[in-house]
Amino acid sequence: MPAEKKDSAATNRLLDLLRSQQAGQSTTEGNASGTVDAKSAKPQPADSAPPPASPATNISSSIVPDADQNNSKADVSQPVSSAEIMAELGAVGQEPEPDPGSTPVADALPEVPAVSTDEKPVTDQVPSEAPKPIAESAEPTTPDTAAIDTLRIDSTNFQIHKAVKPANKLNELPFEFANWAQGTRRKITVQCLTNSVRIMKMRAMGKRNLVESMETFELPYLVGDEKITHSEELLGHILAMLNAKLWKKDTLFSMYSSGINTHTKIFKAPPVKGKEFAELINWSAKKNLPFSSEKITIDHQVLESEKGELKKNIIIGVGNSEAIQHLIGVYRKAKFNLQNVTTIPYLDWQSFKHCYPDRLHSCVAVVHINQAKTTITMVKSGRLEFNREMSIGVQDYLKALVQRVVVGNDAIRITDEMAADYLFRYGIPKDTDQDIPESGISLYKLSIFLRPVIERMTGELNRSLNYFKKQVADVECQEIYLTGPGAAIPNLVEIIETQLGRTTEHFNLLRQGDFEFSDGLAVDYQQIPNFALNFSLALQGANGINLLPVERKQHFRYRFYNKLAIFLAAILLPIYIILGYFSYLEVGLLTENVITMQQQWKKLSEQSQEYFIMLDDLEYMGDYWSYLKNDQVNSENQLKLLRLLSSEIPDNIKITSLVFRPASSQEDGKPIQQDAHVDRIALSGFVHAHAGIADIQLTNFIMRLESLNVFTNIEREVQGTPSSDDSRLFFTLKLGIGI
Repeated sequence: MPAEKKDSAATNRLLDLLRSQQAGQSTTEGNASGTVDAKSAKPQPADSAPPPASPATNISSSIVPDADQNNSKADVSQPVSSAEIMAELGAVGQEPEPDPGSTPVADALPEVPAVSTDEKPVTDQVPSEAPKPIAESAEPTTPDTAAIDTLRIDSTNFQIHKAVKPANKLNELPFEFANWAQGTRRKITVQCLTNSVRIMKMRAMGKRNLVESMETFELPYLVGDEKITHSEELLGHILAMLNAKLWKKDTLFSMYSSGINTHTKIFKAPPVKGKEFAELINWSAKKNLPFSSEKITIDHQVLESEKGELKKNIIIGVGNSEAIQHLIGVYRKAKFNLQNVTTIPYLDWQSFKHCYPDRLHSCVAVVHINQAKTTITMVKSGRLEFNREMSIGVQDYLKALVQRVVVGNDAIRITDEMAADYLFRYGIPKDTDQDIPESGISLYKLSIFLRPVIERMTGELNRSLNYFKKQVADVECQEIYLTGPGAAIPNLVEIIETQLGRTTEHFNLLRQGDFEFSDGLAVDYQQIPNFALNFSLALQGANGINLLPVERKQHFRYRFYNKLAIFLAAILLPIYIILGYFSYLEVGLLTENVITMQQQWKKLSEQSQEYFIMLDDLEYMGDYWSYLKNDQVNSENQLKLLRLLSSEIPDNIKITSLVFRPASSQEDGKPIQQDAHVDRIALSGFVHAHAGIADIQLTNFIMRLESLNVFTNIEREVQGTPSSDDSRLFFTLKLGIGI
């Protein structure tokens, strides 16, 4: 073909390409693989081919800009030389075979430069250099679905850490009691997003949780002939379907909702207490909020200060109280109680501390890619240091794929459903030479559509890491952990690791063996990032920041003490009932004895009854005498007699016993008269002297006692006659005391 005809054909092809952009068609033109047809252009000589693009060329330079962005019709109508046309289209030719020892460059995206704050979005920039030539194989390649499937998440990323010991049921008994006392024997965690609601039900087994179901409810949701289009309405419908008898008692309902404006702050507070500390928390919480500070709820947690530091490290969570009250009403309507609402940075921090105790010494970034936002949480040496939200999420990847694509002679529009299917089935394509089997759309085109979003995300991540490095000197982020629905996009982890040059991996919430799955639950490991918040909400440290109103938190705060009181009452009440029962039996037995004795009393004669009455009177008088002998007057008289006797006893006489004995009521079988009623003192001892002398000394002692005129009579009893060589004389004196 003459050169003029070739130039004319190339010019017409470029004009058709630009017109298709103005008509809203695809931004690329060609066959199913997204390359220029080999029949329409021949390979150019090596000397006429344009030079390859520089490695620093922006990724968007391979995308033809839209017609309404910096390109006018006047520019299209201008004459274009053949060299310029070929520079735009790229020289088509055979690629040299790669070296077997080298790694194919086509499997990775070009390096993305950091995006500064002053730069415009990548999609708004006009490429300043010619696009990189697109190589095409001479023979068409058939789609390899097996190779595409390898882009999915590997289940080994969510294995339990090898250092985690297996559970011991005996050691978990205290945790079973704690679960009962705190009312967390069952758990339902809820993740409420703009387009879906994710529910995870589990049963607590000591420190572990048995996951019974993981369900996703997408919007719009059909209930009969009605269509639910709002996530909170869908949540109310899901709660209404729960069995209240099964889930009402001892069930923890914890949730995160994207409809609640929340914010997490970290700051250092001076050592103040009381009212000043509360005012400082309130002022810091309302300062620079990204939403209105009029109706908010505030919760905080005080961390331990670093070594040698006086200031306290405070974490504050702030939430919109109106939205929270509305959610509480949704749960109340279904007869359930919402017990925990928290923020993503706090959840990610607590989850990292719990799941990665062996990596707390390093500085890491936990990147939570949600539906509309991405949250970056910086953790240094196990401490929450910094967090930031970016207005980019999964929906940006989906919007980038919703376009019109020309496949052969047909124009296919990628719908929202197709975009979601392609994004989570193929992710960021690595092998761009393949086509999607059912539609014939080239994976290369998908990678082209997704590149601006990847540039934006990696640029924002790089900016955040650089900002943190400036704030915290001599600290470099070493690892990045991806979690949330965006982490389920295949190959995104590898792309971020390549672009940022830092170790990047999936956040493994199953690492410490906190979760087990029931036998009837088919676990899809591709869905674990989507349920990351559900897993985090089920961990024990998730309720440190709780944005519920104070009165609602107090309702659950003292549940442990209430259960403890019930537990103790359950133990003590049966004991009290048993003791009462035995007391009742004893009273009944005594009553029967009284009745029996009364019957026997009636059968006795009058003389016998009089005899028993006399015995009762004597017993009464004996008790009365026991009372009298312990009165104060009698005691004082006894002390006086003791003093008197001690003053009269000579040194050679030793007293061994002195006993006060009341007078007997009978003498020779006859009652004694009142004037003869005397008390007696039994005085026992021995005389420390030889025989003969001892008897004289004892007689002298008796005479001295008689001369006192206190004792009415003195009777002497001598225990035996001492021998000549015995030096002791034992005696007993009975001293009568008159009234």
